[in-house]
Amino acid sequence: MRITIIGVGMLGGSFGMAVRKAGAAELVAGVDLDRATLDRARERGAIDAGYLDPAEGVAGADLVVLAAPVRSILEMLPGLAPLLGRETILFDLGSTKEAIVSAVAGLAGIRRYVGGHPMAGTEHAGIEYADDGLLREATFALVPPSGVDEGAVELLTDLVRRIGARPVVISAERHDRIVSVTSHLPYLLSVVLALAAENLAREESRTGEFAASGYRDTTRLAASNVRVMADICLSNRGPLLRAVEEARRLLDGLAEQIEQGNETELVRMLTEAKESRASASGERSTD
Repeated sequence: MRITIIGVGMLGGSFGMAVRKAGAAELVAGVDLDRATLDRARERGAIDAGYLDPAEGVAGADLVVLAAPVRSILEMLPGLAPLLGRETILFDLGSTKEAIVSAVAGLAGIRRYVGGHPMAGTEHAGIEYADDGLLREATFALVPPSGVDEGAVELLTDLVRRIGARPVVISAERHDRIVSVTSHLPYLLSVVLALAAENLAREESRTGEFAASGYRDTTRLAASNVRVMADICLSNRGPLLRAVEEARRLLDGLAEQIEQGNETELVRMLTEAKESRASASGERSTD
């Protein structure tokens, strides 16, 4: 199998490294706008060959993987569709799925498509941060459109397993609703905390001295690539706004208990959150 990855940054590079390490393809090609990025991706073992011209890069590919921000993927789809062979499978690693699935459905030139999203990443961007173990043990969403191409789903399920990730077939709507809470809302909460600390620092010069591990851990996501995260927020607008509203409701509830000095209800809410966190992470809650 020949695989072409369009966009060899942190995620695309990590995918390419994992595929090559697993011996899951005869050739992994990369397409990017920058020759230096392609050269570095080849040096790091993410690709076998690099191309600046998408038409040259996807020629003869069995699988084309789009590893770019969602709106960049949407922009490139119309020009990419005529370049794909009849049996070529188009796959993407975009963080939100409904917009891409809908766009692909409107393009007659794309005959075989499955959406994807690995639940793995860091706050860093670029090929220098690619890691062949990034996807290991990660949940990897496979999002087929209506009129499922069973052959494509089967091939991608096998590929995902070979690189050490855990494939989960899910609809675009369910995927976007879930990740709005588990992935996108945490970023916004991290941003809010960082901004609140910055506002305080304008009045209190020693704020930074008291920003210890709890602050650093909780604001780590605020250091993420701004363009990528803005793209995610805007491409998953509806589900994310509902998640923000739920977070606002819960914060108001906590504030109310604190204002009223209602220790019983405050402890109940804090305990429920602690137990939920322990259950989700497979840990045992301790007092």
